[in-house]
Amino acid sequence: MAKAIQPTPQHQKALKWCLKNEIKVSQHPTLKGLRVEINNRGTRILSPKTYSKIQANNKCWELYLYLYKKYY
Repeated sequence: MAKAIQPTPQHQKALKWCLKNEIKVSQHPTLKGLRVEINNRGTRILSPKTYSKIQANNKCWELYLYLYKKYY
């Protein structure tokens, strides 16, 4: 079983920056699990993979941090 990421101040900073720049990461339920979506100013990308709740939460934090590092 996956262990949940404990958000660090860097994660919080990345989240704040992404939301300020209209980049949102969210979860969408399916019958098989959760899929992760990135909404970058109206352009949506939905993950092909499904995740458990903890895995999806971890992936969201990872993506916020990745996007912050990529675009900041």
